[in-house]
Amino acid sequence: MASPSEDHSKRPSSSCQKSPSAPASKRICTSPRTTSMAQTRPTPAIESILHLPEDAVWNLRKQDLRAYFLTLQQYARNPYPLQTPTLPSPTIPLETTALPVNLPHLLRLPLEIRELIYTYTLPPPADPPIKGPHPRQLQTHIHLTQPIVPSLLLLNHQIRNEALPLLYGCPSQTVHVTIDYNVWIHKTRRSDLILSPSLTSSVKHLSVSIHLGTEKRATKPGDIEADARIAEVKKGIKKLGKWLGGADVQSLRISWQEPPQTYTWEQKRDILDGMRGLRAVRVEAGEINWGLNWNKGRKFRFEAEYLKELERGRQVDAGT
Repeated sequence: MASPSEDHSKRPSSSCQKSPSAPASKRICTSPRTTSMAQTRPTPAIESILHLPEDAVWNLRKQDLRAYFLTLQQYARNPYPLQTPTLPSPTIPLETTALPVNLPHLLRLPLEIRELIYTYTLPPPADPPIKGPHPRQLQTHIHLTQPIVPSLLLLNHQIRNEALPLLYGCPSQTVHVTIDYNVWIHKTRRSDLILSPSLTSSVKHLSVSIHLGTEKRATKPGDIEADARIAEVKKGIKKLGKWLGGADVQSLRISWQEPPQTYTWEQKRDILDGMRGLRAVRVEAGEINWGLNWNKGRKFRFEAEYLKELERGRQVDAGT
C-alpha cells in the first residue's frame, strides 16, 4: 500500500478536475483531444478570392466573408506574385461551375436579361406623377412618373442594387423635384433616407418646379421678404446640384411660380443660372406663371428662350 505521504505527481493525471466554483459533488470534464486541437478552417487562397464571381459572394456565410476579408487585407499589406488561375475545362461552362447550387433562378440568368425583367415591373407613366421617397438631402418628397414596386426591392440586396439605378434611369422615368421657398415646413419632417450617389447619378430625366409664392398682386411680398425667398430657393438649387452630382441629365424641364410683379428678369436669371451645374443636354420650359397675363412689361417678364442657354452644348461653346 502506498503511504499517505506518497507524492501524488506520480499518479496518472485525469481529464476530470474539480472546479473551484462548482459544487463539491460535480466535476467539469474536458476532452484532452478537443482542447489540444484548434478547430480552424483552412485559409482560402488569394487566387480563388480574386476570381470569385459576384453572384457567389451573396451566398457566402458570415464566417467565410470574414476569412476572405482577412486574407485580402494580409495580401494588400504584403503583396506577392500570383499564380496563373487554372481555367475550367472547355466542355464545362464557367457559369455552371461558379454559381452555387442554391442560387435563385432569377440570379442565374445573365445580367442583361435580369435588367430587362426589372424594367417590365414599372407601371405605365402616370399624370400627375406619383409621390416617391423623401431623400434627406432635399427639402421634400420627389415624385416619379413611374412608381417603383416595393416588393421587387425586398427580395434581396443584389436585386435591389441592380434594379434601383436602372429604374431611376429608365428612358420613360422622370424625377420631379419641387424647390419651395418655404423650407421651414419641410425641416420639421426631414427624412432619414439617404439615396446613394450611385443611385442619384443614374437619373436621366428631371423636372424642377421653382415655387416663390402664390399671393395676389395686392398681397405680394415686400422687398425684404422677396429677397429672403430668393436666397432660400438658391440654396435648394445648390442642394439639388449636389444631390445629382455625376448624373448625366439628358432632359430638364423647368416650371416657375411667383407672385405678380415681384421679381425682375435679372432676379429670375440669377436663380436660373444656378441650374447650369446640372449640365442637361436639353432644357425646356414647363408651366410658367410669372404674373398677370395682360402685364407684358419687360421688367417682370420671364424669357423662356433663355432656358436654352442652360444646355450643356451652349456652355461648352461659351467655354464655361
